[in-house]
Amino acid sequence: MSVEGAKPDLILVNLIHQSLRIDATRLVDSVVALNAKSAPSRLPAIKAFFERYHDQLLLHHSHEDGLFFPAVEARVGADRMRLAELTRQHEALDSALLAVSDELTILGDGGGSFAAQHAKACGALSSMDDALTTHLDLEEATVLPLVESEISVDDYKRLETQARHATPRDRARFMVPWVVAHATPAQQGALFRSAPPLRFVNLVARRRYRRLDLVGTS
Repeated sequence: MSVEGAKPDLILVNLIHQSLRIDATRLVDSVVALNAKSAPSRLPAIKAFFERYHDQLLLHHSHEDGLFFPAVEARVGADRMRLAELTRQHEALDSALLAVSDELTILGDGGGSFAAQHAKACGALSSMDDALTTHLDLEEATVLPLVESEISVDDYKRLETQARHATPRDRARFMVPWVVAHATPAQQGALFRSAPPLRFVNLVARRRYRRLDLVGTS
């Protein structure tokens, strides 16, 4: 039973947002750092990491669209949470992710002018980073405070349980050590206190997780 006045513990969603922000910037920096000589050896790792990142962002959105946003809307209405704007931002991010994927593929094919293709890939990633920042800023200013004020601790735990059950195992094996790797020691402690099973998942999955050195050397 929830303690009266207690708020949902948002440590996991905050760490997901933090990880998304950090790695969006790392991806931009990594592609900017490429040149014609380094691209053949560096680009495969960047593309592989981007695919994982892409999967995590889409999974996060699917949980919001299917679980968390409807729960908030049911309590405060669509206008107060700016649902239409959030939905448009999700759609814009989907398009931005597709553009990045396309441009990285073209850059990796090696045909045409490297300088022109490199500029397009950098532009696509910068646009994605900007769209992500705008979206997360809005969520953190509107939706998360409403979750804390309008959703009970028990209801939020039920939503988190549903999200966990809807997460494919391979995505969870990446997500948990991913957010832990981006967390401070204090944040890690808060996360494991909030959801003790995640400590075990991290211990098992981190053996296969490596935080790629995306930028590398030219």
